[in-house]
Amino acid sequence: MRNRLGLFYLVMEHDPNLVFVKDPDGLIIYANRAFLELYPPSTRNSIVGTTTVNAFTPEEAAVWMAEDHRAMTAGVSEIVEEIFDYTGRRRFLLTRKIAFSSAEGEPRLLGISTDISELAERERSLVDANDRLAKFAAFAAHDLRSPLASIASAVNVVRQDRETVLGPRAEHVMELVSECARGLAQQVTTLLVSTHAEHRNELNRRLTDLNLLVEEVRFNLSCMIERHGASFHAMRLPSLVVEPDLFRQLLQNLVENAIRHRSDDRPPVIVFRHEVGGNQDVISVEDNGVGISPAEADRVFGAFEQGANALGGTGIGLALCRRVIGLHGGSMSIDTSYTEGCWVVLNVPRGADGVGRDGIRAA
Repeated sequence: MRNRLGLFYLVMEHDPNLVFVKDPDGLIIYANRAFLELYPPSTRNSIVGTTTVNAFTPEEAAVWMAEDHRAMTAGVSEIVEEIFDYTGRRRFLLTRKIAFSSAEGEPRLLGISTDISELAERERSLVDANDRLAKFAAFAAHDLRSPLASIASAVNVVRQDRETVLGPRAEHVMELVSECARGLAQQVTTLLVSTHAEHRNELNRRLTDLNLLVEEVRFNLSCMIERHGASFHAMRLPSLVVEPDLFRQLLQNLVENAIRHRSDDRPPVIVFRHEVGGNQDVISVEDNGVGISPAEADRVFGAFEQGANALGGTGIGLALCRRVIGLHGGSMSIDTSYTEGCWVVLNVPRGADGVGRDGIRAA
């Protein structure tokens, strides 16, 4: 028994976690070496038998005393603490406290604190980097809108000027320029809205009939659909609680992508389908184009990435689609088993935020 106890204390003394045991009054009755190293060397021998309240600010002491009480009452507690050791170094600790009884039946509290300072610093750096990226994307999107509007306006002036006579080829080029400027402006708007939503961690969701969004997409892309002889079909789609502007742009990007990846020997056919899969609404967009190979199925979702058979585009459409569906708590993938074109699958959680797909809040 003595050997076992000696081994236990030996292990505890070499454990990098901060381990301590308290009584119901908050007095420390055991502390390992890692815990004692929070304090100056001259005071370490006197830590056991005290509460160490005086070693911390009143705010810090109030927090961990409340956690002690919660653990004693509920049996367990867990908290991330930010403290400063005796050298002034800031440390982040993940502290778990568990209530138990001693061999004599006395209530005790076991505390184990893991130093997560390095992990917390990495997380802080990532948050700062994401914040800078969000601000950059917002500024870039904002700065792009003005020149795009100028391009579209200039094209309209030329096309409507009665003194300007354009040949068929020039008229076609002007139409392409106008369409590209309009499409890129919509992408920029989506980027701006999604960046703001991501930065605020909120969406302006409301119950939206996806059939109406599809009809709006059909209208917005009517010139493109007509020029390429595309057929556009949609089975009855559900009403979902989504951000309508973002979701419309998502669907529009998928239709544009299908037309751009059209086959040379047949006109594009685009079909929207819906089914329920477990607790998700599954929206799929099927086309009869050149498709996307399994090797490219993940890569094409990266910003400025396009498939090998892409015909134009900015390379940000699918990246924005995945970003938008991610903001809605869903996922987006390509069914690589489909060989007659491309089959994009959108999985949208049902009852997101407690609201069902029919708009009725779950009980």
